[in-house]
Amino acid sequence: MTKIYEIKVNENKVETVEDGFNWSQGELLWQALSEQARQLDIKGISDNEERLADWQNLDDDNIGVLLEDAKKNNFIDNYEINELN
Repeated sequence: MTKIYEIKVNENKVETVEDGFNWSQGELLWQALSEQARQLDIKGISDNEERLADWQNLDDDNIGVLLEDAKKNNFIDNYEINELN
């Protein structure tokens, strides 16, 4: 059975149409983060073209790599990954 995770960024739950994210869905998580950038308080992607380019080039191999890269590049302050099943 594939493990499913709930993701929180800057203390806010990342909404998804499914029940959560599986570990390999880095690209899907990146899309959700992009769509919810204002609600999740992601810094710099809506008002700075250079930062937007950096955001678009984040490593999205899996959800852990993406979140750590976003934190390392100061787009987010913190994140939580909680296993749902």
